[in-house]
Amino acid sequence: DAVAVAQKLYRAGDATRGIPACAACHGPNGAGNAAGEFPRLGGQNSDYAAAQLKSYKAGERGAEGKGQMMAAIAGKLTDQEIQALASYISGLQ
Repeated sequence: DAVAVAQKLYRAGDATRGIPACAACHGPNGAGNAAGEFPRLGGQNSDYAAAQLKSYKAGERGAEGKGQMMAAIAGKLTDQEIQALASYISGLQ
């Protein structure tokens, strides 16, 4: 179930909750977008990725720049979705 949830969020987002697809900025395989200054996510350690998403959600990150966008997005994710996404992106190459 977690893979299906994470894959949907990563690839398509959730328009009903105003969550854009992660792939829109970070690329379909998590390679990132250097020109847009969106970092690579693919292969990232899942514990690190979850900690960063939780920091955005808690308002500990994202006070300025693109971080504000991530804070707004992470704030709409459940803890279970954060864990699922973190695990999912660790497997992207």
